[in-house]
Amino acid sequence: MGESTVHTAFRLTFTDYQQDPDDSDLLRRAVTVRADRITFGDGQMDLWLAGTHVAAFPLDVVESVCPQGAVGSGKRESPEELRARYPRMGHPWSAEDDARLLALYQQGERDFGALGREFGRKPSAIRSRLAKLGLESLA
Repeated sequence: MGESTVHTAFRLTFTDYQQDPDDSDLLRRAVTVRADRITFGDGQMDLWLAGTHVAAFPLDVVESVCPQGAVGSGKRESPEELRARYPRMGHPWSAEDDARLLALYQQGERDFGALGREFGRKPSAIRSRLAKLGLESLA
């Protein structure tokens, strides 16, 4: 009988765009990395698989780390499902959207879920846009 191998992966989300460990031409706000060990040192998080270093990210940009099976129900939404929930996902922000978002934020709206529904975008996109506009610290 052959040995069974447990494949482990972690889903990482970031406070800002980071270089994809598998494609240096891509920037991502989240990645899934196959790893069986995580270490920390010198202000960074290192991921390892079977003793081989597979990725490193600065700690100050890591927002969350979840075992792959622990995200939601384990089933990721397809791009079509995400677009159905967030119709403006991936579309550029208009000057009018920025002005409306700023007005709502300045009026005290801090519920990123509600703002996301208002703009047809994910709550994380609202948080990111506010940061780009200099209003919301992502630290």
